[in-house]
Amino acid sequence: MKKQLFIFALLVGSLTTSAQQLPLISSYLNTAYLFNPAFSGIDGKTEISILNRRQWTDIQGAPETQFMAFNGNQNDLKFGYSGYAFSDNTDIVSRSGFYGSYAWHVKFTDQNSLSLGLGAGYVNNSINVAGIRVPDELDPVLYSQLNSSKFDLNFGFNLKFGDFNIGAAVPNLLAPKVDFGDNFNSPYQYHYMRHYVVNTAYDVQLQKGLMTLSPFVTVRANEVTIPQVDAGLMFNHKEYFYVGAAYRSSYAVTGNAGVHVTENISLGYAYDFSLNTYGFALGNSHEFMLRYTFGESKKDKRLENEIKKLKDRQRRQSGDLEDLLNDRLDEFKDEITEQQKSLFDAEKEAMKGELSEAAAQAAADAASEAAANNTGAQGGMNNGGAATGNGGFDPNTGAGGNMYPQTPQGGGNVNSNITGYDPNQYAGNVQPGSQGYYVTAGVFGSRNNALKLQNKLRAQGVGSDIFQDPNNNMYYVFLLKFNNYNAANQARNTGFNGQYNGKLWIKVM
Repeated sequence: MKKQLFIFALLVGSLTTSAQQLPLISSYLNTAYLFNPAFSGIDGKTEISILNRRQWTDIQGAPETQFMAFNGNQNDLKFGYSGYAFSDNTDIVSRSGFYGSYAWHVKFTDQNSLSLGLGAGYVNNSINVAGIRVPDELDPVLYSQLNSSKFDLNFGFNLKFGDFNIGAAVPNLLAPKVDFGDNFNSPYQYHYMRHYVVNTAYDVQLQKGLMTLSPFVTVRANEVTIPQVDAGLMFNHKEYFYVGAAYRSSYAVTGNAGVHVTENISLGYAYDFSLNTYGFALGNSHEFMLRYTFGESKKDKRLENEIKKLKDRQRRQSGDLEDLLNDRLDEFKDEITEQQKSLFDAEKEAMKGELSEAAAQAAADAASEAAANNTGAQGGMNNGGAATGNGGFDPNTGAGGNMYPQTPQGGGNVNSNITGYDPNQYAGNVQPGSQGYYVTAGVFGSRNNALKLQNKLRAQGVGSDIFQDPNNNMYYVFLLKFNNYNAANQARNTGFNGQYNGKLWIKVM
């Protein structure tokens, strides 16, 4: 009879706890890899977490669960790993074990990926014989084998589409049977059931990802119990805190809150308020979490590295563009320098030719002048006259009594094709070199070159005259003289109202 009562109690205990064969926690959004191995290393973080949960605090021997877990990934973010050890005690029945998981993250695009995870573990199931109170302490049942361990597997996947996640996991994949007792005709067994967990969540990014608002739904089911649904909302400020709430069907309302004490340390608390028929009698549940993160998130660091690479690439492209522009500018400068050199060489050759012509002309002029002086001297001696026939300036030699050269042409003496101006403004009708504004057609260091231009203009029917500036000894060939700058500048800019096509300058005296 005692044996039958014990077996009945064991079976009832197994049935009443069948829905809790999986350790029940409320902070699973922060430790998703505990129920789905596909989440191992998915965030690029390396972290250690400790959880403690006390359920139905008003009941002696109520479930109490502890976890110690770690989570991380490799540098390339393609593979993640996690592991945890746990202890789950309910009165005289206890389960403990450890699991290790490995995940493969396949990235389709920057926003879409598939994660596959597989976990393997070893679970020990035991009954605390010392906690059994019976009248007959010599009952053979108390000396049965009440401790057994089994190997098990977990499998899971997760699909990520932008900010939306959907996944599923199958804990207790092998559904092992735990045998208790070896001194009876038929052993009594504790049967693990295969569970199914479906998770969905959508992360609404706020302030460029600094804050996240995440509605989520999680469904847990097995072969014999009614599915349990968690639906809630979690808000996470990545620098300071997180807070959330969820409804757990046929069981409780859950509140979550936590603070990020430092960049690496987070503290969390979850409170379950029971809603079932015996909720007030059973009491509520409390859960505490401590998490420590090592260094920065590899995912965030990888993103920073990608941004840095883009900036470096832009910087290099800007530098290459600048170098290209500098090279083109140097080539342009070289081309300009080469053109200037060619122009300079051409001008130098032209000047050499002009100097040669000027030297030949000077020699001829000197010979003519000597002959003229000889003739003039003889005529003067014979006629008692002056040294020159006209007593003025000789346009061919530049000799004479006046300071400025006088020309046989000008606005008053020549029918110039430049018309429309005051006759007193034309060359030939003004005193060359007097104060005023001269519209000039050329400036020369050689008087002979100035005469050449004057002869050229004369052939074109343009009246001109020449004067020498005593300050720089340069010879200026001018066409008209004005009393103010504006009039002279207007004549120069318009080319004497379109009557002159050559280059013009203004000489101020």
